[in-house]
Amino acid sequence: MRCQPLWSICRLALLVGVLATLALLASCGGGTTPQPTTGSVRLTLSDPPTCKAPIGDFTNVWVTVTRVRAHISSTANPDDSGWVDLVDLRSTPKQIDLLSIGDTSCTLATLGSTTGLPPGNYQQIRLYLLSNNPAAGEATPQPNNCGANGYNCARLEDGSVKTLLLSSEDKTGIKIPPGQIAGGAIKIDAGQTADLNIDFSACQSILRQGNGQFRLKPTLHIGEVSLTTDSITGKVVDSVTGNPIPNATIFVLAEQPDSEGIDRVIRQRTANATDGTFSLCPLPPGEYDIVVAAVSEAGVTYNATITFKVPTGAALGNILLVPETGTATTPGEIQGEVSTASATGATGSDIALSAFQEATPSGGTATLVTIPLLPGSTENVATEALPTCASGTKCASYSLYVPASNPMVGTFTTSGTVYATPVVGDVLYRVNARAFVPGSGGTANCSPSSLTTNLDNVGNPLKVTAGTPVTAQTLAFTGCTEGF
Repeated sequence: MRCQPLWSICRLALLVGVLATLALLASCGGGTTPQPTTGSVRLTLSDPPTCKAPIGDFTNVWVTVTRVRAHISSTANPDDSGWVDLVDLRSTPKQIDLLSIGDTSCTLATLGSTTGLPPGNYQQIRLYLLSNNPAAGEATPQPNNCGANGYNCARLEDGSVKTLLLSSEDKTGIKIPPGQIAGGAIKIDAGQTADLNIDFSACQSILRQGNGQFRLKPTLHIGEVSLTTDSITGKVVDSVTGNPIPNATIFVLAEQPDSEGIDRVIRQRTANATDGTFSLCPLPPGEYDIVVAAVSEAGVTYNATITFKVPTGAALGNILLVPETGTATTPGEIQGEVSTASATGATGSDIALSAFQEATPSGGTATLVTIPLLPGSTENVATEALPTCASGTKCASYSLYVPASNPMVGTFTTSGTVYATPVVGDVLYRVNARAFVPGSGGTANCSPSSLTTNLDNVGNPLKVTAGTPVTAQTLAFTGCTEGF
């Protein structure tokens, strides 16, 4: 018998060792399959049609979206490096009617999906609209529902079409800052797909100017959602009859506290006019305070009902609304004026107005809650140089129509929410104004940027009585600046 040479034995031993090592690595998950290093998003758009005729002035509101971008820095400028495209529609702009969503639909339109995104926490989002006067060769939507009125427009109840003037939404985009992003940032993980929804509150974003023109003052929120499960549902009924309120305008708001501890609107819808049902969706996961108010077709105003601490996925069942009685069936009206100025003179601002009432959840502390504004309210104004303005300021007047009663309050439980009877006595409100750079989508341009008053124009508590207007103390902004 011949012996194998020594080098052959060594080579065989080496081969066996390599194979064993590879087998061990494979069994331990150490194979060569590459791990994903990027993430993906699916982007949808929603909008509450709370100003659609006959509730409001509009039958259609068309905007043309061209791009949505994101940045990990909340302070990045539009021209800085580091922006990524969540959706790029510049070659095929998408024109969307913001008021076309149904009562039970969660999303209005799918903007698109994108892969290959760097992981990270994106703290700023910008949504771009097509210019009403696009450059030569720039793609436009076909067909264009705005006709000769640009590519962003509104059709009024009388059939006329008005161009929605843009400030910088086509050049720098509508900024969605951390305060309007659920959780403060959009998290994109490697190997994961995030379902994102932008809520374009058209009814809070259209500003009627003194010259009869209309301008966009966009108000947007964005968050990661589950398009199938993240909703809050319920049914609004008359507390006296136990039945739906016939042909009523019923406003339903989902709110969360902001940095000031004030309940601000995150989503809003109108309930179905026939049976009073509603679905607030899609909602980022969390707890919300649900606020409901209504006006019946007969003109009877219902008080607000507040349900605190409602989790996503909850079914609220019947929500009772108490009708006003006797001489108090009409809404209350708060009138007032806002003014803006810089250190050197008059400055213009976009102003968003809200009305608050104080309510206390079970076992909690008193909270300022945003109350739905009833039809006819001017919740958005732009300060202008008017003869009535104080020297060195620009100003605007407003009227807010609200329930002339105290709210009914309950705290959600899975076994059934118990509501306390509305407090009898003075109906006290506060008016809040927030000042923004025109067309910025949420950039403050006054310091402080938010002012609140609980006093009338003679220094008494701001008490609301049905059918009798009350004038609030003037909200005077100083330290304002023009532009971004």
